[in-house]
Amino acid sequence: MLNAAELQKGLAGFYGTDGYHKVTIFPRIVGTDGIVYLAKNAECFWLVDEIAIANHTSPKIRNNQRLQEIQFWTLTVKDRRGTLVCRADSDEAPVYRKSFDTDFPLPEIKIWVEAGGDPDGNLFKVMMLPSE
Repeated sequence: MLNAAELQKGLAGFYGTDGYHKVTIFPRIVGTDGIVYLAKNAECFWLVDEIAIANHTSPKIRNNQRLQEIQFWTLTVKDRRGTLVCRADSDEAPVYRKSFDTDFPLPEIKIWVEAGGDPDGNLFKVMMLPSE
């Protein structure tokens, strides 16, 4: 696992993506190059899984039409205690919240999940860093 400074330096280099990658067991949720870098170098595939699972199991997410278009996720960590929240907009109250112990190296990370599709009409969700 990279330390916080190394991870932040690496994450700063992601603008756009060259492709979408399978990052969870859910076939309709993919990640960008930045998400793959984050998951590998912070050893946090569990984080992308938490977001994917919430997309499939939380009625507050599944039944909110705005959250089918875009989701704003934030993981904050203090004293090895993490809180993961999802919002429909940056200035709104969270629609999803989960707390847990973690060794995630950064005090905060933001992940956006956006609706996507391909020319054949296949719909999916894309996890990305805000800079992508």
